[in-house]
Amino acid sequence: MNSPSSGTSERTPLIRNVGSTNDNIRTVNFSYTNGDDSKISPTGDGKKSFLHLSLQRSASTFSDAVSSMRRIGYLGSMSIAVNSLTGPAMLALPDTYQRSGLIPTTLVIIFVCILSALCCLHMSNTISKIPGNSNFTNDIGFSECFRYFWGQRSFMYTQLLFFCCITCLNVSSIVDTAQVVDTFLGHWIPGGSAAMNFRWTESGMHVRLIKWNYETCSDEMMITGECVPFLDNNGMLFTMGYAITLLIFLPMALMDLKENAAVQVVGFIVLLVTSLGFIILFFQEGVDFVDGDVSLWGTEWGSLFGVVLFNFALVVAIPAWLYEKEPDVDVPTVVHSSSILSATLYIVIGVLGATSMPYVSQNMLESLMSGAFGTIMQLCASVFAFFIIGLGCPLFSVLTRMNLAGSGLVSHRTANGLAVYLPFLTSWVFYQGDAITQLLSWGGIIFTSLIAFVLPLLLALHALDVCDDEIAVAVYSPFSITTKKSQQTALKVLLVLAVLAILAAIFGNVFNDDIASLVEQMDKH
Repeated sequence: MNSPSSGTSERTPLIRNVGSTNDNIRTVNFSYTNGDDSKISPTGDGKKSFLHLSLQRSASTFSDAVSSMRRIGYLGSMSIAVNSLTGPAMLALPDTYQRSGLIPTTLVIIFVCILSALCCLHMSNTISKIPGNSNFTNDIGFSECFRYFWGQRSFMYTQLLFFCCITCLNVSSIVDTAQVVDTFLGHWIPGGSAAMNFRWTESGMHVRLIKWNYETCSDEMMITGECVPFLDNNGMLFTMGYAITLLIFLPMALMDLKENAAVQVVGFIVLLVTSLGFIILFFQEGVDFVDGDVSLWGTEWGSLFGVVLFNFALVVAIPAWLYEKEPDVDVPTVVHSSSILSATLYIVIGVLGATSMPYVSQNMLESLMSGAFGTIMQLCASVFAFFIIGLGCPLFSVLTRMNLAGSGLVSHRTANGLAVYLPFLTSWVFYQGDAITQLLSWGGIIFTSLIAFVLPLLLALHALDVCDDEIAVAVYSPFSITTKKSQQTALKVLLVLAVLAILAAIFGNVFNDDIASLVEQMDKH
């Protein structure tokens, strides 16, 4: 196993497989890996020497001390889960409700919420089936779980898929956060935001300093959300907003998950407060459910699944959180509570935003941050965007590093280079360019569909065939699905539904314009 660069790695437990206490006797099963990945597990015959018993007690005491320093309680767990679920999709939901209608959009949100929660619970249950890990006392990462049940090749494939998935999401979030900061600077700072513009011409590379503020935008552009920082500049941009994003969020990405949980609590509180502020401000703008811009069934559904599906990717945080959480934190309670809260926020913000803003843009915050709907709305939108999107960046980096280093694939230092420094120091080159944005978007769709939905269900189905351990996580509670055959049937149904939802999202993104034209022609006839 690779040693961390300094101290103890956040994903390298000092003592593994600590058994449960029975009266005054604690059993410790030491388990570590040899150089050839073979497990070494010394066992005794019941007549233990005084020295052996002393080592047991010392190991148990030290393990408890280490454990107490790495635990995340209910508030931290809820914060990590909700912040993982409520991402940029919330910003597109008002426009989605106006195009796709009240009933279809709400049903898709509820369906994806349930599907995501079940994928998370199945992944948790599969991790608990690894010997000695029924209470999640072992450090089992996303890819490590696949290695145990499916071998080294699946471990390498999932490492690559997990890295690509999270990196696509992370790069997009870093760029979005930088644009939010530039938008804020362009409105509130004299002279606006500034950027270094790098352009290649026939005579070589040219570097110039450019500035941007809202004086270049008309009132119509601000209302429709078309007033975007540095939109008309070619080449690559290193902006003030990106520099500020780098200085604030890169140090957070170097924290471990326990330290990051405290930051995520702040983001969770900001999410609740700003969401309440949005609700109040939407009602002040005037919510019209009867003659507003939201119909019951809508006219365009091509991008509906794509907007919703790939933002319910909580499963990527599940393995790391299971190891770091306090033992009394109930897995189904956190998964169900965070999923219901996130879906409720999606529906409420989406419906109220759609019925109160007749010309809402595809990204709601672009309209709100322009100031066209008042200063209070603008400040609320700026705070929401900075914290909710911004705090996702360090969390993505932490999860990627833990999956890379926790399995021993690379050292802690190398994992930091790939998971933290690579996305944070290179994302600025993607600030401009629709082609890159589309590439990241499609990468996120493909990789997230596999990591968050398909692979956890396939792994759970395979683990059910090869492992007869009792269920540690109540996946279907309060329903009684306990027999092996009924669980297999339920998993196959979920897998089919997940694949159909993913195909609908991909098909909708590819043929969205054709579907809209077809619906328009049908309406005319």
